Amino acid sequence: MVYKAAIFDMDGTILDTSQDLTHSLNHIMKQAGHRHDYTVSDIHNFFGSGVQVAIKRALAYEYGASVESLVAVGTDQEVLPSKVTDDEVERLLGLFKPYYEKHSNIKTGPFAGILQMFKQLHQKGLKLAVVSNKPNEAVQILVQQHFDGYFDFVLGQADQIRRKPYPDMVNKCVEELNVKPEDCVYIGDSEIDLQTAANAKMDEIAVTWGFRNSEFLKKFGATILVNNAQELENEILK
Repeated sequence: MVYKAAIFDMDGTILDTSQDLTHSLNHIMKQAGHRHDYTVSDIHNFFGSGVQVAIKRALAYEYGASVESLVAVGTDQEVLPSKVTDDEVERLLGLFKPYYEKHSNIKTGPFAGILQMFKQLHQKGLKLAVVSNKPNEAVQILVQQHFDGYFDFVLGQADQIRRKPYPDMVNKCVEELNVKPEDCVYIGDSEIDLQTAANAKMDEIAVTWGFRNSEFLKKFGATILVNNAQELENEILK
């Protein structure tokens, strides 16, 4: 086998969290007096770079930003409507985190074939890990509830470490797994995951069932795309 370890993004890659994210965001936006009719498709455009960026994107969209411009939010290329303020983003973040923690597992579950794939990868001796921009508290809870015993290392976003696409989280994972970056593959569903893998100097596989479609992923440089868990398993074990 080419790889000794497979590192996975969470939302949109191994776990379908879309409906619970949609409900939680709409709930706190309504509570705070903002637009609160966002759809799952909208959520796919908002999330991927952490909750703070997702909230900033939702506010930008509410105040007239185009869907196409949202991908730049959270980067040094972002241009935001003047009504999007840091104070309001922080206020909404303070509402979202505790609410989502309590409502993160109502309609959430693994994508088809994922658990069987993990079993096969384990049998082949691969180390498995999760590195996600979702808050670490929620990541730990969801992994315990849906993937208990499958992973050798799990890390969500925390204040003391830079979020993806910086390589810091993946670098910590590699260190904990005691493997080299060139012996790992990172699997994700967004442009953030593609950039993370590149910054961490490791191979990347993009899945097409998550928050970004094939055309979008190809635009951001994806060269290996898989359409189901069996294709993903085959690619990891090539």
